[in-house]
Amino acid sequence: MSEDVTVRQDGNVLVIALSRTEKRNALTASMYAKLAESFQDAEACNSVHSILLRGNGGVFTSGNDIGLFLDQDAEEPHEPAAASFIRAVISLSKPLVACVRGHAVGIGATVLLHCDYVVASDDARLRFPFVDLGLCPEFASTLVLERIVGRNKATEWMLLGASIPAGEARFAGLVNQVMPAELAEEEALSVAQRLASKPQMALRATRALLRQGWNDSLAARIDRESAVFDALRRTPEAQQIFRRFLDRTPQAILTHV
Repeated sequence: MSEDVTVRQDGNVLVIALSRTEKRNALTASMYAKLAESFQDAEACNSVHSILLRGNGGVFTSGNDIGLFLDQDAEEPHEPAAASFIRAVISLSKPLVACVRGHAVGIGATVLLHCDYVVASDDARLRFPFVDLGLCPEFASTLVLERIVGRNKATEWMLLGASIPAGEARFAGLVNQVMPAELAEEEALSVAQRLASKPQMALRATRALLRQGWNDSLAARIDRESAVFDALRRTPEAQQIFRRFLDRTPQAILTHV
C-alpha cells in the first residue's frame, strides 16, 4: 500500500520514508511503484533541491519481500518490481542522502551505492545476501561496489554475505558518517538541507561530472545483472530457498534481498 511509503517536503528537501514497520520495511511491488513515482516527482519539482531516503521504526529496510520471487511466472522472464525504482534513482540529477538505522539488507544496501551521502547509526548493519538466496546482486552493485570499496572487500561482502557493521562500512568508504542512533536522522536531514541550500546549477553540474565516469556503464551492468538475477530466480534451487525462507519464524526474517 502507498501508506507503506510516506512523503513529505521539509523546505527544499523531500523526505521519503519506508513505513512498513511491521515487516521491517520489506519492499513490495506497490512500495517500489510509490518510490519510483516519488523520485520522479522530486526530479521534476523545482522546489525540491535534495532528497532524503530513510526508514521508520528504527530500520532502513530488510530488502525485497521474498514473496515477490516465489513461483511468480517462474518459467517466464519478467522485469523485476524494483526496476522502475532503480531507473528513477539512476536518473536523478539532484543529491540523494540516506539515513540508515538498523538493518539495510539487499537492495537496502545496494541503493546506498547511488547516494551522495550516507549517515548510519552506530547500530546499523548492512548485508548483501544475494548468493545465500540463490541470486546475484542488482542495481549495478557488482560494478559500483568494487569501485567504492575495492575488489577484495566487495568480493568478501558479496560472496560471504555477512553482516557489515556501520563502522566497517564507513572505514571502507560506503558510509560517510556514523552517529548515535538518536542523532542519525537529525544529522541526515541537516546534510540534505545543506545540499539543498547550495547554488543548484553548480551543485548538479558538479554531481554530474563526478558520476560521468561510470554513468555509461551503469545501464549496461544493470541490464546484465537483471537478466542473470531473473534466470537465477526461476531455478529450482532458488525457489526452494525462497520457500524455506518464508517458512522461517518471524523473528528470524532479517535476510530479505
